Amino acid sequence: MQDLSIGRTSGLNLQAISVFCEVVRQRSFSRGAERVGVTQSAASQQIAHLEQVLGFKLIDRSYRPLQVTEEGELYYRGCLQILGEHNRVLDAINRKRNSTEGQVRVVSIYSVGLHSLNEIVRSYMQESPGSTVRLEYYHPLKVYEAIRNDEAEVGVISYPKSGRHIEVLPWVDEEMVLACPPGHPLSASKRIDISKIAGVNFVGFEKELTIRKKIDRFLRSKGIEVNILSEFDNIETIKQALDISDAVSILPRSGITREVERGIITEVHLDNFDLSRPVGLIYRSRRDLSATASEFIRFLMSSGSAGGLPGA
Repeated sequence: MQDLSIGRTSGLNLQAISVFCEVVRQRSFSRGAERVGVTQSAASQQIAHLEQVLGFKLIDRSYRPLQVTEEGELYYRGCLQILGEHNRVLDAINRKRNSTEGQVRVVSIYSVGLHSLNEIVRSYMQESPGSTVRLEYYHPLKVYEAIRNDEAEVGVISYPKSGRHIEVLPWVDEEMVLACPPGHPLSASKRIDISKIAGVNFVGFEKELTIRKKIDRFLRSKGIEVNILSEFDNIETIKQALDISDAVSILPRSGITREVERGIITEVHLDNFDLSRPVGLIYRSRRDLSATASEFIRFLMSSGSAGGLPGA
């Protein structure tokens, strides 16, 4: 049996290893080549060169779909570790070169509550004078996109979902309340039964948003129908719509704190409404968070509570 040595494997390169791994993952030369941006012919040549340098077959080309040899499987698993470590090192170098010391970028959905989250950020920077938090508000899909693309380190999202490259930390469960314009008949009581909103004019979130789906499902389960006047993709526009209409909405309590304090919106607690909104923190998996991002996450976790955001 022929032993491999450093001299014998010096002709290997990461490009060829990447091509090999993707071809094995896809079980196809054509799909694997497409994923790494080379032609099928180039992928075949690079793998053939790997086999020549290594001195053994990696792939049995006589089968359709292709089959990986026993040696090829072992080599594939080792190569995944090599590529993973290589990418982690490059990511660490790039973050160090491109980041501003003591700064963390945070992206959040609007409906977490501009007032509450801004207060948390201010408190954090007062306690950590050398740190800066860049806080921006996005549509939910853009929050996930910013984390996946390394445009931000921490995301704040409702109904958080882990997935490819996304890790989740549960944070708070927000109370949902009825938001009414002052003078609305339902605003006269501090608490009402959920059944009382049957038939009222209603401003809701857009149908594709999870919060809207959860509210609709709950109301259907109780046999309650409301008259949807309009739909929006963020809480700020919904609050503006309430200000110029006789409609109501069901919103996270933390999201209307400022308006309630100013008398622009009246909050009414709902009995027999067993629905809260989970909010979580998301970050890129397999990435080392900066010291500032880790510290900020710890601060956020200590600021939350089972009832919702501080100040709500």
